[in-house]
Amino acid sequence: MPETPPPIIRLRGLRKSYGNVQVLRGVDLDVPHGQTVSVIGPSGSGKSTLLRLLMLLDAPDAGELEIDGESPWTAEPGGRMRADNARLRRVRGKVGMVFQHFNLFPHMNALQNVMEAPVSVLGLKAGEARERALDYLDQVGLADKAEAMPAQLSGGQKQRVAIARALALQPRIMLFDEVTSALDPELVGGVLALLRGLAQRRTITMLIVTHHMRFAERCADRVLFFENGVIAEDGPPAELFHDGVHERTRRFVEAVTGD
Repeated sequence: MPETPPPIIRLRGLRKSYGNVQVLRGVDLDVPHGQTVSVIGPSGSGKSTLLRLLMLLDAPDAGELEIDGESPWTAEPGGRMRADNARLRRVRGKVGMVFQHFNLFPHMNALQNVMEAPVSVLGLKAGEARERALDYLDQVGLADKAEAMPAQLSGGQKQRVAIARALALQPRIMLFDEVTSALDPELVGGVLALLRGLAQRRTITMLIVTHHMRFAERCADRVLFFENGVIAEDGPPAELFHDGVHERTRRFVEAVTGD
């Protein structure tokens, strides 16, 4: 029997507080490579904080965090987490994140926004970065908007440029934090369709924080329900949304969908 590969994301007892507010209270999670995971739950339950820790934007207060078999943090005496800068850079290069408010550089056109990270982070030459950026803009359906400035783009187009920018780093893991929440309703469908296409390829691991329950049900391999800083429920979509779900999960889904 072939040996099961180690998970690309491994968390054990992960904890994080901001001031006196304990946001994550001990999260255990294994995610295999290529899996698409939807993360749902009420506001303040720890979903976005989880993504920030996985993106290495913040350090955990306690616990273990491994990305692709590496941990950039080590606990010092007294419990403080210390970063190994070489590992931090290496691990950070394996993770891409798309935020809800696009964060495009307003003085750069779409092509330049997508080129910037491959040049500055990966050290690609301008010609190679341009070719890669054009390819990813084409993949998100914006090849004809390469020269457009962010102010000339719709919200949905800006979000697709942001997704192309993250993909241009060719990460092994992609994190999406409520990427449709800042969009007008008529623009949401196009971005969700793009995420569905990425999920179907199974070439990267994706964690998607979303309030779109139908999207979570149809496109994820697995759904995590967060509440009070812990994973209250973890299972396939059919199980969480239909078959014998916990009462708290059912109430949340009904409140969000209006069912």
